[in-house]
Amino acid sequence: VDRKLVKQTVMTSVYGVTYIGAREQIKRRLKERGAIADDSELFGAACYAAKVTLTALEEMFQGARSIMNWLGDCAKVIASDNQPVRWTTPLGLPVVQPYRKLGRHIVKTSLQMLTLQRETDKVIRQ
Repeated sequence: VDRKLVKQTVMTSVYGVTYIGAREQIKRRLKERGAIADDSELFGAACYAAKVTLTALEEMFQGARSIMNWLGDCAKVIASDNQPVRWTTPLGLPVVQPYRKLGRHIVKTSLQMLTLQRETDKVIRQ
């Protein structure tokens, strides 16, 4: 195991990479190396490496994970009031996360059916 094998998984962990995502990332790296030819062995190795990597990340960054969870809980409370999450950075720059639900309108013609989407006023609760 070297740095390149787990780098993508480590870097995407802050974006909430899942076990399946980590497994697929590691599987691609292992496949690039060509060291494991058998698909079932490749899958097993990727599963093991993903589990070990994610467990190590949880142990190493427990405090950061707690803060991320707390911020996520705050965002849910804010969104439940149909408000976007917003804050000001230490440099004074405003940040707004206006994730809004999409409304759909279906237009049927004699040749086809089109679905048009646009944002609504409702905030997505994630």
